[in-house]
Order: sequence, then C-alpha cells, then structure tokens
Amino acid sequence: MKIAVDVDGVLLSLMERFCEVINQRVKTKFCKDHITEWEFFNQLNISEEEAYEIFHLLYEDSKNLPFIDYDAPFYLKELKKKHSIDIVSARDGKFKKELQMKLEFHGIKKGSHYENLILVESKPYDLKVELDYDLFIDDNPNLVEPIKRKNAKYLLLFSQPWNMHINSEKNVIRVDDWEETFNTIKAMD
Repeated sequence: MKIAVDVDGVLLSLMERFCEVINQRVKTKFCKDHITEWEFFNQLNISEEEAYEIFHLLYEDSKNLPFIDYDAPFYLKELKKKHSIDIVSARDGKFKKELQMKLEFHGIKKGSHYENLILVESKPYDLKVELDYDLFIDDNPNLVEPIKRKNAKYLLLFSQPWNMHINSEKNVIRVDDWEETFNTIKAMD
C-alpha cells in the first residue's frame, strides 16, 4: 500500500507553538484545544496572512516544535517494512531542510522510515487527495469528503480539536495515536 503521512498535526504539534506565539503577540491565553476550526485564524481574530507569517516563523525554527507521539518512529519503521511511505506536507518548500533535520532529530530517517519528503501547496486544501496514494494519515478535515468519493482511498484522520466534528465512516477512520494508526493499517493488510 502507498501511504502519505502528514507532518503538522500528525508528527509535529505546530499548533501548540502557534498558540504560544499568538498569545505573546496579542496577550491572549489560547491553547491548542481552543482551535476547533481548520481556518482557525477566524477564531483567533487574525488575518490568514498573519497566520502564515507565524507558520513561516515556526517552520524556520522547526527544531523547537513539539513531537506528537514518541512512538511514531517505531511504527513508521514497522510500516515501511510492508508499505511504501512518503511524508507529504502542505509546508512551504523553502523550509524543507529544517523539516528534514527535525524528522532526523526524532529518528525519522529517509530510507528506513520513509522514501520521499513531498511538499505540496496549502490550497486547495484537498490537493493531496489527487496524489497517487492508497492511504492518507492526516489531520485535515477538508480531506474527508473528497476521500469518501474515492472508494479506493482511505483516510486515517488523526484526532485533533479542529477535526473532532468528523465521524468515522466508510473509508474515513479516526485514529488517536500512532499505535492505533499502526494497528488499523495492520488490520487492513
């Protein structure tokens, strides 16, 4: 099976650091659990441009982004034994080196854990669905409807506050951590 693994919200907790930055800038007390929409900038009362400015600041400083699940490298390596795995993210391409370094810092290495690091445009949100993968591990709720229309593709929706309104159904399966992700894929084999 060809598997696309997202980065932010699946491997790295970008939104934790994002909230810290926005709280410093505008003297608020947001935390990741307050972010219940994909287009969260509306919730935080900031422009989309300001949100991307902060993203770029955090991408440059990827080394300080928290890792979501320290078991992820183990499970990725196990999955790679039977499947083709790529890291597929909607990050700006100019931050590819920083991302590679962060993944390696956490023991996620090209060759043993994944084959390719592919960066795509952030919009349209469902752009990833058109890529040649059988299964997507992602936190983006905008992938749900396009995946449902493609019977041969699956989405393991990595639980985050901004996608909790989505229920598992058909070929969209909610997962809470990397152990559950691994076991779900193993059951699909």
